[in-house]
Amino acid sequence: MSLLLAAVAALSLQSAPEQAAAAALTELHAAAARSDAEAWADRLAPDLVWIGNETSERWDRAAFVGFAAPVFARGEGWVYAARDDGRQRHVTLAPDPCACVAWFDEVLDSETYGTARGEGLLVREGEDWRALRYALSYPIPNDLANGMTAEIRAFEAATPIVDAPGEAADTPEEAAAAVVLDALHEAASKADGAVYFDLFTPDATYIGSDVTEHWSIAEFRSYAEPYFNRGRGWTYTPRSRSLTLAPLDCRCVVWFDEALDSASYGTSRGTGVLVRGEDGRWRIALYALTFPIPNALARDMTARIRAAAE
Repeated sequence: MSLLLAAVAALSLQSAPEQAAAAALTELHAAAARSDAEAWADRLAPDLVWIGNETSERWDRAAFVGFAAPVFARGEGWVYAARDDGRQRHVTLAPDPCACVAWFDEVLDSETYGTARGEGLLVREGEDWRALRYALSYPIPNDLANGMTAEIRAFEAATPIVDAPGEAADTPEEAAAAVVLDALHEAASKADGAVYFDLFTPDATYIGSDVTEHWSIAEFRSYAEPYFNRGRGWTYTPRSRSLTLAPLDCRCVVWFDEALDSASYGTSRGTGVLVRGEDGRWRIALYALTFPIPNALARDMTARIRAAAE
């Protein structure tokens, strides 16, 4: 199948609101690429939080627009273009009749950094979709992960990075979502596959730290259960976490991002979405894992990732 046909096929599977939300992401990236500050800012929701690659980077809308203004004024926009095969951006409409919130994940190509990845929430205001949450990262291939995460740990030991303060679980819904995330990490550390996978929705997506790892929950279960069955789990301990109740009447969607500590890999980050089902239970609909690269190492490491892919 050609790239064009693949893109058309993928688009045909989306509802009209999902297509409009995806188009807003394309417009956001295109405006940044041409340094169009007004059009770019128009695609950012008033309550935006933009999460940068380093764990210290967490900007509200005013701070992020202020950061970008002098860059755009010099005509030095940034290019993050969604891959155009139609299969590496996924938009999911939240389960509310308003059709006004969607979550997404996308793979991007950056002129400066090579492969990048974004996850977040979009909200509809009238006919316009805008980014409410956006988390950017640079995925590290599995065959480079051990060496690069060791370098990152050594850097962080010498030059500690302070996580940006986040948003506390200050609603009952956010508190309930946090309990589910804690249960997820506990089940993984105990290699308890039954409990672990019961915490996901049936149509959930799990995204691993390698850019090729975009799994349905059934696919991820097939990958993980052999490890769990041998008593081999994994331990990621949350050290900071932010939770956002989506602006829906159902109060049934929570976005999260969390910084994690791992004995094997050091600093990790999880981002994603939890949804409350008709049975009242909160479950994970999207979980994405990444290894944040400190800004001081980003150009060198992403250049090495690019070279390894060639």
